[in-house]
Amino acid sequence: MEKEEEERIWIHMDLVIEILSRMPVKSLLKLKCLSKEFSRIIHSRNFVDSCLACSSNRSRLLFYFHFYEDNTLVFFSAPHRSTCSILPTRHDMTFRGVVGTSLRSPPVRGLIFCTFGPNQHVLCNPATKHNISLPQNQMLRKKGLVELLIFGYDPIFDQFKVLCISVYKIVKQPDQYQFWVLTVGKDGNIWRKIQGMPPHLVPAMRKHLCGQTGICINGVLYFKACSKNQSYTHPGNTTHVVSFDLNSEEFSLIKTNSHLTWFSKLIDFQGKLAFLSRVKDCTIEFCLLENKEWSSKVFHLPWAQKYSSRLEQISDSVLGICDGEIIFVPPKEFGFTWHLSLEKKTTRKVDFHDFQIPSNRNHLVVFFSNYADTTVSL
Repeated sequence: MEKEEEERIWIHMDLVIEILSRMPVKSLLKLKCLSKEFSRIIHSRNFVDSCLACSSNRSRLLFYFHFYEDNTLVFFSAPHRSTCSILPTRHDMTFRGVVGTSLRSPPVRGLIFCTFGPNQHVLCNPATKHNISLPQNQMLRKKGLVELLIFGYDPIFDQFKVLCISVYKIVKQPDQYQFWVLTVGKDGNIWRKIQGMPPHLVPAMRKHLCGQTGICINGVLYFKACSKNQSYTHPGNTTHVVSFDLNSEEFSLIKTNSHLTWFSKLIDFQGKLAFLSRVKDCTIEFCLLENKEWSSKVFHLPWAQKYSSRLEQISDSVLGICDGEIIFVPPKEFGFTWHLSLEKKTTRKVDFHDFQIPSNRNHLVVFFSNYADTTVSL
């Protein structure tokens, strides 16, 4: 017996995490059934962080179909790194009875925040196929309500949060804004009212979002706003960016340049805030915020000639940036993506291989980039 004890080989926990983090989530979910210790490791923050570090080298595109006839929602994902074609993978997680779907906050640590109709919010993990319903805010069940919801993650306290900005549209009266925060899994998932953003600004609400609510970068939410005395709909008006620190729960105004409009797309570029704007037909501008200063580059998109009339709302076509490439989905089309290299200023086309779209079903398809499979539990 003593000899057997001496021959045992103990593996350091860091090495165990390193090995497990390279395994697919499907295999990890089987492993966690072996013991409570495996389950604890797989769902720990250190392990998820390690998985995300590995996933950065194998990031995926995530997209979903909303089929209107039977109100179903179906998720797919596909690898980003491919030379000419990719084969999407279906996630066996289908939502039924879906009305008015909105998935406008990008994936955060592998989790997706969905809004199904009024006051129905769901948080789901396509990799583990788990989902939870978030509580309604009983204070917001009023007629004429418009909501802006942004999902994010606070890395300091390891907490997921949802920011809700609501406004009551009352005829012949000033708009009444309220600001709420929900910390997922804490205090019984209760919505808390918080202090608002700078009083001279108005956030971009639902009908003016152009396909995007906001983004989360390193524990900070970013979204667009304008001055109260300006119109939402005029693209020439100055647009601002407001930040919301998920840890301190405080708003700040970000200095922007004149090229940011309602139709611009906010994006995460290597942990820094950036945005894309259409300059003119087939030409876009990439603006990056570094050390509180904006720099910009202009790119020509030769493939966009046939879509030029539909590229004004560029945020509907841009998925984001992955591995130094801006990823586009052509408006009103599906089956391929265009990738623009920021460094080389070259473009490449990637087809979806052997992927059939039900042509006889009315549907909406929405894309996100930089999705990573994780074991984050709900």
